[in-house]
Amino acid sequence: MERVNCFPTVETITTLIHGAGMARNISKAKQLFNEISTRGLKPDTGAYNALLSSIVRSRDMVSAAVLFDKMEKRNIKHDNVTYHTMFFGLIKSKGIDGVSELYQKMIEKNFVPKTRTVVMLMKFFCESRRVDLGLDLWRYLVKKGHCPHSHALDLLATGLCSRGRVQEAFECSKQMLERGRHMSELVFQMLERFLVQTGELDQLRELEHMTKKLKILLPPSKECAI
Repeated sequence: MERVNCFPTVETITTLIHGAGMARNISKAKQLFNEISTRGLKPDTGAYNALLSSIVRSRDMVSAAVLFDKMEKRNIKHDNVTYHTMFFGLIKSKGIDGVSELYQKMIEKNFVPKTRTVVMLMKFFCESRRVDLGLDLWRYLVKKGHCPHSHALDLLATGLCSRGRVQEAFECSKQMLERGRHMSELVFQMLERFLVQTGELDQLRELEHMTKKLKILLPPSKECAI
């Protein structure tokens, strides 16, 4: 490029960092990242995310955490890609303690994750027998004015009902229906069964009325059956 007076931009170098990360060439990824400053350019969130992803791919979560903190110190905004990348790496390597710590930091910063991150976290929390964290995430999103995806409800309601927490599963389902979002047939049938068993027929009728008003139930998520 330089031979024809066409110098690479931050976006171009970021793409190259991604490529080095995909090839698991972490030293090349770091070299390219450092080249941004050498050229008198300023690395943005995208460039940091590219390097972060490269480091996570190498399973070096200690270095990833250092870079994550460095972004904050340098006033580089953490976006959903940043959090998703960190959570993905922590799930693979650090387990529930590492994920829980970052989750609490995210909540303290009032950051609202996007759907794919919500579903990933909800699945991990429920599989890790920390349905309390899944419920906390749900309530946090609702409080922020966001309605979680139906897949997140499938995961959470299944986790709650399997632990006898039917009322909380009902309330989450009701919150979703009140916002005009559809619930899956799986969750409806599961709640129907448990509400009948516990004699909560008024709640069952309320649920039936709300689903009929929306006219349709979504097909179940395959991984959520109990």
